[in-house]
Amino acid sequence: MRETDNDLPEAAKPPATQRMHRGALGRVLQRYLHQHQPLQQYNLVRLEQLWLQAAESDPAIGLHLFAAFQPAEWHVLLHLAQASATVGTALQHWQRYARLASDMEQVRLQHDGERWIIDLCIDAPPELERCLVEHYSVMAIGVLRQGAGDALPPLHAEFRHARPAYHAEYARWFGQTRFGAAHNRLFLEDRHLALPMRQHHAVLEELLCEGLERRLAQLQQLSGWAAKVAERVRSDLRHARTPSLEVAAQALHQSPRTLRRRLQEEGLGFREVLDAVRAELEQSLQLQGLNRSQIAEQLGYADLAAYLHARKRWQADAP
Repeated sequence: MRETDNDLPEAAKPPATQRMHRGALGRVLQRYLHQHQPLQQYNLVRLEQLWLQAAESDPAIGLHLFAAFQPAEWHVLLHLAQASATVGTALQHWQRYARLASDMEQVRLQHDGERWIIDLCIDAPPELERCLVEHYSVMAIGVLRQGAGDALPPLHAEFRHARPAYHAEYARWFGQTRFGAAHNRLFLEDRHLALPMRQHHAVLEELLCEGLERRLAQLQQLSGWAAKVAERVRSDLRHARTPSLEVAAQALHQSPRTLRRRLQEEGLGFREVLDAVRAELEQSLQLQGLNRSQIAEQLGYADLAAYLHARKRWQADAP
C-alpha cells in the first residue's frame, strides 16, 4: 500500500483473506496446528481462522494454549505482572494497559464490599468469545500463580458461554464455576490482592510502566472527530482494509469535504491521523515480537522501504 495524503485514496491491497496473523498469539496457534495438521499452511491465515481450526482439533484449546507459550513469547504486560510488588498491583496494571495488549480485550476491577471482581470484556464474534475468554483468564491466573505461588488458590468464576463438554477442566483454574452468566468474571478475596509477587523488581516495573504510559498517552491524544477517524483507521488496518479519507467519511456519514473540514478545525489532516495510528500500532506490534517486514505488512505498506521512510517522519514529528 502506498502512503496517502488528505485527498488521494491509497492503492488497493490484496483481499482480506491474505492478511497475515499478528504477534505471538498467532504464531503459537500456528505452531499448535502444524503439530496436529502438518500438511496445512497457516502463515497467511487470519487469527480468527486459526482459533477456529485449533478448536476443531481441541475444543478446550482456550484452556490449553497458554501452556504452549514460551516466556520470550509473552506480551510485555505479563512480564510487568511478574515484576509487580503484589497480585493487586499486577491486576491494576492489567486493567490500565490491557487495551495496549489486545484490541479485543478490556479489563475492569470492581469491589463489592467482600471481594474483588475482575470483569473481562471480549469484543469478538460469539463463536470465538469462549476461546478468548478462556485463554485470557487462564493466562492471567497462570502468571499470577507463577508469581504468588500456591498461596493463590483456585478462584470462583462465572462466564457468559454455555457449559462446555469439558467443563470439569475448569476446576483446576477457576474453582467453582457458573456458566450462562451475564458477565465474564473472576473473583478474588481481599487478602489475595496483598500476596507478594516473588519476582518483584521495582526498577524493571518502573521502566516498563514508563514505556507503557508513553504509548497510552499517544493512544489518548486524539479527540473529537480525529478520534472517530482514528478508530476507523485502526479497524481498517486490523481487517486489512485500505484506510482513506473517503472510506472514513462514508463510515461516519459525512462527505469527504465535510470530514476534511472538521479535521482541519481540530488542527489535523487525515494523513496526520493515519500516521498517529500507525505509530501507535507499530509499538504494539514491536512488543508482540514482529520484525520490521511483518510490521510494514500489518501497517499497510507495500514494502519495507515505504514503512521506514514513514517511520522517520513519525519520529521527526514526535513531541
